[in-house]
Parts: sequence; structure tokens; C-alpha cells
Amino acid sequence: MPGDADPPEATSGNPSVAPYKWAGLLIIPNPTPKNPNAGSLCTGQFIAPRVVLTAGHCLRDLPSNPLGPWPDVTKGVFWLQYQNQAGMPFRIVCGEANPLWSMPQNYASLDASDQDAAFYNATQHDFAMLLVDRKSPNGAMPYALDWKGQYTHAARIGYPGDILEGTVIQKAPGIIFPADALPFGAAASPNLIVQWGPVTDATQGMSGGAWVAHPDAGEGQGHNVLLAVTSFGPVTRTGHPRYPGGTFAAYLTAAEFNPLLRSVENGCK
Repeated sequence: MPGDADPPEATSGNPSVAPYKWAGLLIIPNPTPKNPNAGSLCTGQFIAPRVVLTAGHCLRDLPSNPLGPWPDVTKGVFWLQYQNQAGMPFRIVCGEANPLWSMPQNYASLDASDQDAAFYNATQHDFAMLLVDRKSPNGAMPYALDWKGQYTHAARIGYPGDILEGTVIQKAPGIIFPADALPFGAAASPNLIVQWGPVTDATQGMSGGAWVAHPDAGEGQGHNVLLAVTSFGPVTRTGHPRYPGGTFAAYLTAAEFNPLLRSVENGCK
């Protein structure tokens, strides 16, 4: 079983060193008639000179709005090294979610069980990328695709929902494994990755934050490897988790990841 997170580690992160120096706070306005200042807070990280990786639901909140319309990401901002109300802002040029992070067009006519199944299928593909207006000053985070069998532990990092009150980036380590390694029933998918570890130390807002293998401020071969980004995991159509206790992420395959990266690098075309 995984050990507990070191409490100071869970609420600390020096934004000038790896793996934190590639991460930032993603803010996407989503105004409503009742709340014109509403928006979403997520975490993202540079994986290429001008490309930021985050969760798909940070761009398209399918449980709240299965078929759209969704907020205009170009109205948002990515704050690199956002800590204690300071950071470097980047304008978002465009963004794309994984095409498989989507609902069928006949979603509204489906019965409840089929709607739940559609959400479960989508959770296996919950990641997105953003193109920003200039290059990262710190380079990009190394990542691994199709990595099963190589890693068994990772630390989730991310900016909590109360970052604007001065809370700093969080880190939560734990064991990771494919969801089909345990009897998760219908949600025992090899395309979902589970982190079994502390969950109470991490607050809302870490969505899209990196799962980092071998985190180390001293960069080197095999250190700070991004394996996944924090996601919904298996949820019902109302966003209720099917299996509380674990944190989930979509498994990053080259077949899905690389075409999305090429499209975003090319201006989301």
C-alpha cells in the first residue's frame, strides 16, 4: 500500500525547479447570466515549446454540458509558475480536446444507462492541448506514451481551486496501475489509469495537472516524466464518481496523443 504524503509536500512547490517550473494555472472564463465572472480553474504544463497539456474537461465540461456549446478558450489565459498571485501570462491562441472526449450526437435520446456508458467511454480519452502565443522560457516537460510496465508510482501535481487566496501548488504521491488491475466491474478498463494514494490533501482545481514519475528538482534522464493528467475517471452522466477512493486519468497512447499534438502545433487545424 502507498505511504501517506508528506504534509508539507502536499501544499508546496517551488515554481523555479522541476517538475513545477513547467506547470501553470489555466483560467477559462465561462460567464453565465447569473454569474458573469464565472470561470474554470485547471492546471496545465508545457509539453512542447508552445503547447500546454491539460484535461479535456477543462475545455469541454461534458458532465455539465454534454453537447456544448463550451467556453471560448481564446478568452482564457495560462499563467506559468502561478504561485501566490504571481506568474507569467500566456495568451491562448487555440485549443483542442482529444476527439474521443465527446458524446454521441444522439446523446439526448439515449436512456440513462446508455448515457452513463457514453460518459464512461469518454473518460478514457480525457485530455486536451492548448497553443499559446509564445515559447516557454523553461523548455518543456518530458513525457511517456504507451508506458505500461515501466512505471508503478507517480506524484500528482496541480494548482488548487483556492490558489487565488495564496495557496501554492500541491503534490500527492501514490501507486499507479491500470483500472483493469482491480475488480472495477464495467469500468475495469486498460485505458484508465488509477492513482491509489492520498486524496484529501488535494483540492478542487488539480484537474489537468501532471502525474510525474520520478519527480526531482535535479533534472536528468528519466526524471520528471509526465505519464497522465488528472481527470474525472469513471463517472455517471451527473459527474458522480463510480469508484470513490482513487484518482483517475486517461492512458496516454501515441495513437491519440501525437495527432492531437501535431494539430495544435499547426494552429489547431
